[in-house]
Amino acid sequence: LVHPAGIATVAAQCTHIAVPEDFARPQGRRIELFVARVPAISARKAADPLFILAGGPGAAASEFYAGVAPAFARVNRDRDIILVDQRGTGLSNALRCAFDDEAMLAAGEGEIEALTRRCLAEVSTHANPALYTTSAAVRDLDDVRRALGYERIDLYGVSYGTRVAQHYLRHH
Repeated sequence: LVHPAGIATVAAQCTHIAVPEDFARPQGRRIELFVARVPAISARKAADPLFILAGGPGAAASEFYAGVAPAFARVNRDRDIILVDQRGTGLSNALRCAFDDEAMLAAGEGEIEALTRRCLAEVSTHANPALYTTSAAVRDLDDVRRALGYERIDLYGVSYGTRVAQHYLRHH
């Protein structure tokens, strides 16, 4: 894992887990969720890993963790740390469009609307943005939990990640 600014790296075991983009149509388009596991240091690690949920919405857990890993060093001694780039972020079918930030600050309402429509058309080539919700992200998390073989998990959320954690707890 590499910090977006290139200031830190973290060794991790990385994979992709396929999930339905639309849970109502499980045979339809599938998306790949990027998942990283930072293995516990202890050979007698706890059975329940720590899933770290990034903020935003829109932040990728893998990018967030690369900058804050030292803060989790004690936890990582005894627990695996699991990072899931929530659908639409990071390496999980990202919903990203290139904008010139300076031009956006000076743009009028019509220009912003046109750029927004262009961005929607661009991301719609590989995603249905209406399906990139907190509820879908929570379902994805539980699919990842099952795929990795964990019975129980611990959650740590930052900013919007706290809402995802609460939603997960209500449903699972």
